[in-house]
Amino acid sequence: MVEQVEERLACAFTGHRPSRLGAVAQGGQKQRLLERIGQEVNRLYYEEGIRHYYTGMALGADLWFAQKVLELRRAKRDVKLHCVLPCYDQELSWEEEDREVYRSILAQADEAFYLNGAYFRGCMQERNRYLVERAATLLAVYDGEQGGGTAYTVRHARRLRRRIVVIDPREEAAQQQLSAKGAPSPGSAR
Repeated sequence: MVEQVEERLACAFTGHRPSRLGAVAQGGQKQRLLERIGQEVNRLYYEEGIRHYYTGMALGADLWFAQKVLELRRAKRDVKLHCVLPCYDQELSWEEEDREVYRSILAQADEAFYLNGAYFRGCMQERNRYLVERAATLLAVYDGEQGGGTAYTVRHARRLRRRIVVIDPREEAAQQQLSAKGAPSPGSAR
């Protein structure tokens, strides 16, 4: 049975897959992006009282978001992770390491359910609409480009007048490069 949640207490997530993120999905840049996702998850919890986090469990940013929610849940038992799966076997073509992460997250989730039995054209968009329609806030790892599932989800959230918090991976990569060169970050006291 699907848990009923107050929208104001919920955050949905959308984000790019590793192929779209390129170098940002690797090494130090990936670590910086993971830290930013974790910071936002924590901020939403501590400053805004969000307790329910929805993810579509796509490869890349969706899984990273889920991992950060589970980290927060270890400290705060009132945090709930809801995994909304578009169809059975969405992970079958992934690398084994990614499938293991996927299965581990599902095993720890407070709720996990499939919207459809089998893949069909449009099932991913159906999942994305479902996510947005359950939460007053959308957290997005989004590069601003107009194509792809993340852009679709952000547009849907705008139509529904959801609050959108964007982590731009290009900005995170630029910040990582500045830090590597020893330049102070914006707002730092150097």
